[in-house]
Amino acid sequence: MPTEKYQLLSEMAVFEARLAALSRYSLENCHCFVLVQDGLDQLCDFIRDPNHQAIWQRHLLCGEVDRQLKRLRETAIHALCLLERHQSACAKQHTLDVTQYLNRLSVSASTELQEARISLDSKVLFIGSGSYPLSAFTIAQLTGADVLGVDIDEKAVKLASDLGYTSQKVSFTHDTLKDVLQRYTPTHVIIASLVEHKWEVLAQLRPLISDSTCILVRFGNGIKSAFNYPFNPNLSMGWRSTSLDNKQAVYDVIMMEKC
Repeated sequence: MPTEKYQLLSEMAVFEARLAALSRYSLENCHCFVLVQDGLDQLCDFIRDPNHQAIWQRHLLCGEVDRQLKRLRETAIHALCLLERHQSACAKQHTLDVTQYLNRLSVSASTELQEARISLDSKVLFIGSGSYPLSAFTIAQLTGADVLGVDIDEKAVKLASDLGYTSQKVSFTHDTLKDVLQRYTPTHVIIASLVEHKWEVLAQLRPLISDSTCILVRFGNGIKSAFNYPFNPNLSMGWRSTSLDNKQAVYDVIMMEKC
């Protein structure tokens, strides 16, 4: 259809404008986070819709579409970070309903556990754990594994630590990867989809991990990059890689090991 590109552009522009406005309003009135939550859930549905994915494929070389998608991604990630901080703060006082996005993160994490064989004896380093680290808690809860979350945002680490899940073997730090890996020897590493420079992280990890360490890289290419940073697994020289199939996820996952 000659108009489908403009329909896609307008839908992405509407999402961007709405999430940007709601992010501002939420700073004035915390009740607006309910609207932020709804907006992010609708964006998840949008990027998982096969029709939208097909339209994106037909216009993936269009610079205008690519620029709009990048603007939407930065706006959506900013909105999600604000929402996670709010949910983390609220969770200390009472149980909070999570967004579809965060619920899908939890479901997706349970699928990844089986593929990567994360178990009670595993030590998991989670890079980009965030302020409301549902995936980290899910891994610890379902497997009993030791989980260490790392995030460059000191405030996010404090919020995550203050959640106080002391019954689980979960801890958080904002130390550098080099410092962390001098005292922590992971069997598995998970790189969150919201970590932007994934190849730089892999380059830092490579000399510091063992040959048997399993790395799970979460990412989103194509229209999924509206809510995740992209990653090109085809550049993986020196790594063995296997794609994990999880059609329900809002991101894709590739499992990597040194070779």
